[in-house]
Amino acid sequence: MNSKLVIGTANFGQSYGISRHKTKLSFQTMKKILSYANRHGIKSLDTAISYGNTEKILGKFNLKNYKIFTKLPKLPKNCSNINQWVLKNITNSIKRFKTKKISGIFLHHAEDLLGRNKKDLYDSLQKAKEKGLVEKIGVSIYNFKTLEKILKEFKFDIVQVPFNIFDRRLEHFKYLKKIKEKKIKIYIRSIFLKGILLLGTEKIPKNFFKWNPLFKLWNSWLARNKISNLNACINYVFNFKEVDKIIIGVSNLQQIKEIFNAVQNKTKLFPKNLFSNDQNLINPIKWKIK
Repeated sequence: MNSKLVIGTANFGQSYGISRHKTKLSFQTMKKILSYANRHGIKSLDTAISYGNTEKILGKFNLKNYKIFTKLPKLPKNCSNINQWVLKNITNSIKRFKTKKISGIFLHHAEDLLGRNKKDLYDSLQKAKEKGLVEKIGVSIYNFKTLEKILKEFKFDIVQVPFNIFDRRLEHFKYLKKIKEKKIKIYIRSIFLKGILLLGTEKIPKNFFKWNPLFKLWNSWLARNKISNLNACINYVFNFKEVDKIIIGVSNLQQIKEIFNAVQNKTKLFPKNLFSNDQNLINPIKWKIK
């Protein structure tokens, strides 16, 4: 079960999270997390070029036993040589990781594949794969309509999508089936909705007060069923065999231990009808947190 997990590194080189709960990890904390994860069967890391100096920090560890997945940033406007831009970014990441290749590269801004340079961008990703610089190519999305448009035109190996108790689009709109029919591996992220699902009602930032009824339902369900919010979140995403990898972000060693314990839990209890389709809640890009 642990082999399904991937360590997310968004807070390794930058502050990450919501409001006052943002965290940036110390080098010692990172070392403890990676060491513990490795001993317990986690061999994959998820990062991005845009995550501050995270790639450089990761290169300070011995990554030869890890599968590393990173993301290209948004394609610059008026990029004169897209192939050169793609290859340069990938080779620079490889140098920072001190590895020979990358297991997977995602486009962080999938909408670039809907623009006028879409074919050149896709062909450049394919060339990087043919050169042996990357094993798999894919897209990371927030908008499933964007994903549908892209997959009608291009073939990818992997996709990275949000999936959690509140955001069940992957399940409710049959995207699990649609993606799997194309023989694409599904990597899910945001299983704690950027940490907000792990907060008690009294700790929810004021910007989220309009959704208080939903948060109260969530916390009352947890209390009634005597289960932790972390356990319920883990139980939900592990309920879907179509999901190939589950990206987890942690702030300390205790959290990763709690996640491992939840994964081993056999009850698999989670709320069946508690979710939202409100983009202002389930899409962190739309959050306006002061």
